[in-house]
Amino acid sequence: MPLPVVAKKVRPHFLTALDLFQGVSQQDVRKIASLCTEKWFPRGARIFQEGEPAHALYILKKGMVRLIALSHQGRETILHILKPDEVFGELFLSEEKRAFTAIAAGDSLVTIISHDSFVELLSAVPSVALNFIRLLSKRLATVERGIAGFSHTWSYHRLARVLLQLSEKYGQELPRGTLIDVCLTHEDLANLIGTSRETVTTQLCKFTRMGLLKREARRFIVARPKLADFIRSEEIRLNNPRG
Repeated sequence: MPLPVVAKKVRPHFLTALDLFQGVSQQDVRKIASLCTEKWFPRGARIFQEGEPAHALYILKKGMVRLIALSHQGRETILHILKPDEVFGELFLSEEKRAFTAIAAGDSLVTIISHDSFVELLSAVPSVALNFIRLLSKRLATVERGIAGFSHTWSYHRLARVLLQLSEKYGQELPRGTLIDVCLTHEDLANLIGTSRETVTTQLCKFTRMGLLKREARRFIVARPKLADFIRSEEIRLNNPRG
């Protein structure tokens, strides 16, 4: 049975997104909660679509969300895979329309704050405004580092870096390595690093032979220390091609 997309009010003690609401007083928490609603989105549902009016900020409370962009040729690029407590749709203050699409990667509970309500919060609760600036600054730094890294690396190096980042964000430490607790297909990884599925398959086989990772069902287990050493050695080699 698909989950209904039904909005309801948020109770104060269920307010999430620590990066955005850190340091907020209990009185302000109640005010913020009164301005929020929640919706369940079933797996595969579009939370918002590229080109739609940008009228709200979103906080993922449960589940998983993918932010994707489509090229003019129809090629899909995964921009982010979000976990609970993360904020998305934050460009709504500067962009009238959505620049990309948000899709529920699993049954997902989302907190929603309308444009007008969030503008009211920025004026009424200074700590929220400061936290929002910090959040945007971190996102910008991440994007800039990603662009710089992608422009000077081969696809196998980008794949290794993405796997390491995913293991840091979603990793569960096990005796046999770090489990990336996200179901990822070869196509997903290809869309994350901007290459073909066939290339990713070839490179994953190489990484497996090198002892950097192994596959269990639809999840990967990585040897994080080995993967980090591999990335460092490749960066040294790329930066010193004649060394």
